[in-house]
Amino acid sequence: MYDSVLLPTDGSDNASEALEHAIGAAEAYDADLHIVSVIDRRVVLAADTEDKDDVEAELMADAEDAVAELAERAESAGIEVMTATPDGVPHRKILSYAEEADIDLIVLGTHGRTGREKRLNLGSTTERVVKATDRPLLVVDIG
Repeated sequence: MYDSVLLPTDGSDNASEALEHAIGAAEAYDADLHIVSVIDRRVVLAADTEDKDDVEAELMADAEDAVAELAERAESAGIEVMTATPDGVPHRKILSYAEEADIDLIVLGTHGRTGREKRLNLGSTTERVVKATDRPLLVVDIG
């Protein structure tokens, strides 16, 4: 039923809770798991001019760490994993990744924002993905 599962993450502890559900779906359907962490371009653009490079480097490092940690855990469970750290607006990049990779199931946590994203109150990525996609979703209630 599902050949590919997408798990977007922002690197927060809450977001990683959705990993167990993504692994479960991938195991149940013998599916590949795609783990994506979007480098939020809006956060870079909102930074002071002298801080933009540092902010972008920090966000890139955070995204790479986030996907690497979750990929390691999924691979330990025997799941084939692909990772990506695209740059852009999170919900748009998640949706375009799902389209380009022909993802069959998207697994999202209900909460997850941390750091700069939370302070800027940019809105709910999960909510935007839920409203905009026609792909099957598994939304994990993280409280």
